[in-house]
Amino acid sequence: MPNKITLALILSAAIIMNAAAQDPVVEVKGIHQAESEYYGKIFDASRQSTVHSPQFKNPTAEEAQSRPRSASGRQQTVNAGEKPAPLTVIKNGDENTMVFGWHPYWASPAAFTYYDYDVLTHIAYFSYEVDTATGGYTTLRGWDTTSVISYAHQRGVKVILTVTNFGSARNTELLTDTVKQWNLIDNLVYQLQARNGDGVNFDFESVPSAQKANMVGFCRRAVRGIRGALPSAEISLATPAVNWSDGWDLAALAGICDYIIMMGYNYYWSGSTTAGPVAPVSGENYNITRSLNEDYIGDGVAPGKLLLGVPWYGYDWPVTSSDRKAPTTGTGKSRIYNSALNLAASHTVIFDQPTGVPWISYQSSGQWQQMWYDDSLSLQLKNNLAMDLNLAGIGIWALSYEAGRDELWNGLKAAITGTTSSDEGTVLPDENHILTISPSPVSDMAVIDYRVLRRSRVILQIYGSDGRLVASLADEIMEPGICSETLYAGDYAPGIYLCLLQTETGRSVRKFAVTKSR
Repeated sequence: MPNKITLALILSAAIIMNAAAQDPVVEVKGIHQAESEYYGKIFDASRQSTVHSPQFKNPTAEEAQSRPRSASGRQQTVNAGEKPAPLTVIKNGDENTMVFGWHPYWASPAAFTYYDYDVLTHIAYFSYEVDTATGGYTTLRGWDTTSVISYAHQRGVKVILTVTNFGSARNTELLTDTVKQWNLIDNLVYQLQARNGDGVNFDFESVPSAQKANMVGFCRRAVRGIRGALPSAEISLATPAVNWSDGWDLAALAGICDYIIMMGYNYYWSGSTTAGPVAPVSGENYNITRSLNEDYIGDGVAPGKLLLGVPWYGYDWPVTSSDRKAPTTGTGKSRIYNSALNLAASHTVIFDQPTGVPWISYQSSGQWQQMWYDDSLSLQLKNNLAMDLNLAGIGIWALSYEAGRDELWNGLKAAITGTTSSDEGTVLPDENHILTISPSPVSDMAVIDYRVLRRSRVILQIYGSDGRLVASLADEIMEPGICSETLYAGDYAPGIYLCLLQTETGRSVRKFAVTKSR
């Protein structure tokens, strides 16, 4: 494992190497903050003339007397709401595997009815926005009225309240004032009890290095205060893929909270100087594999308390040319999974082997554009990496972005259960697909049968679960029919691999296991 270097050296190297796309030297807005602010303006403007966002206010004397005391000595409300059904989770060996998804308040009203509750274990309602002047909230964004809570509880899925506070100045204002912190904690207990929520997810972004110890202290207070009133409440954190600000004592925080979710995206962001993968599995100076192994597990975060957050979105930048990772000429726009796939369907998709992420290049009104996004294959590589590292599970930004499509849910189920059958593997919409890999598991040699229904260029490749290209078995123009390729896996390390069939109209992927022959 490479030696760690200081933040100052990282930033100096970024300037020298002109690698600002991955080494931001200014405070960068993450996708959670950027989308929250974008949709917040739209929602607030539409309600401004008639409805005001709920504001925090101190309770009246009568209200205060009716609230029982929390661990902090402050008073709270009585419990109310529907009790959740027993939590149903998919098993991975003997451990429960979490699938934790943020549900944004701007999702369509019926979006949550299309989630796969056989896979999903936690919904994090996004979000309670902190009022740093008081520790209360500026808006609940519908937490007090949403139907998501009861609907999810009826299906055995927990519902968590996400608490957001974005920007170093706002986090400093809150983290340096324990009175505000206790006010926030008491209000969260009130909101959980009023709606029967199952816990809190703190999404504090751009925490400065000067507040590193204060962040740890706040989390200790939050766990003590919330658990004092609600012993079974889950307390978690959303944490950055790269600790740019050095504001996170990740090992200490993981030890305090029930679990943390590494937001494994925003490696390239809307303001990046070149286009590039939002969530590279490998191949970049900073990537998901390095973040997990070095910055988290290597720094003492137990895998069983860590979730990998994956992006159900991509970024589309104006660029100078069609070259891979071309310089950008403006701000990138986020595209949710469904719209990204719809755009990609009318252009040539390149699966970027070094990073394990697809991208397209196209022109719009004479302007070159480049979109890097995640599809079911690249997300499957990330899912498998989380399972191979024995992480607690997967986090999703954001639910509803799949727009009811099944392939992402099926991919999660396949990764968690270790399924190798085609019925539960990940198959993208394509008339050409992999039929069988026999024998399975593979110990030495196997035959891969696949179907080609129309004349096309066919590429058949084998990838490791970390996104690394292991072998290319075919790359040629093929006529319609059932085709076969022989896979020699005698030198492969035991583990899970992906067989990728790529044609001019789409891709299909099949997972298989390699074991050592006796």
